[in-house]
Amino acid sequence: MKIAIFGGTGDLGRGLAITFAAAGHEIIVGSRSQERADQAADGLREAYPEGTVVPMENAAAAAAGEMAVLSIPYEGIEATIPPLAEPLAGKVLVTVVNALKFGKNGAMAVLDLPAPSCAHQIQDLAPEAKVVVAYNTLPAAALQARHRVEGDVLVCGKSREAREAVVALTKDIPGCRGLDAGPLANAIIIEGMTAVIINLNKRYGGEASINVSGLADAPARD
Repeated sequence: MKIAIFGGTGDLGRGLAITFAAAGHEIIVGSRSQERADQAADGLREAYPEGTVVPMENAAAAAAGEMAVLSIPYEGIEATIPPLAEPLAGKVLVTVVNALKFGKNGAMAVLDLPAPSCAHQIQDLAPEAKVVVAYNTLPAAALQARHRVEGDVLVCGKSREAREAVVALTKDIPGCRGLDAGPLANAIIIEGMTAVIINLNKRYGGEASINVSGLADAPARD
């Protein structure tokens, strides 16, 4: 599958790009300019030379991708998304965007957003895209190093079909399983968990991820 990734130079976006490239997907790196896209693609090829990585400007990447992953700073949403709304129409758009702030007691979720969550704001700006929140809680460094991650990916979005597509894609992350966690209304919980995990990693060391127990009919991890 052709997966467009916007923000392939960020830690998590880079980790997902390497992971999905290793699973045999074609990665289309989108950026604001062709030069920046070329630079990002070169970095991914250096990290995983066997993968197929194609650099494009954002709009072209959105048009070429069968699915898209958005991994950019929260502050860039309003500038980045509107020009992509048309080419992303009808496609699954996975967001790993979080709105966080940092204080003396650690990371905190930003609560005074203009929408109920970052995912809601993205959906408002690209109304015909099938926005899904997922992967926020995975350890970026482990993905970049292609380490096995024993974690659960909670998937939220208003389209059940889109959630199921992301659950299926998650099988390509060694050790992970995707779990359908319901509608987009729950996105704020997933996004906020990123701050919780950052604080846990800082306090106790390591690279935490989420594991859900007690589910009788959930898919098994590979």
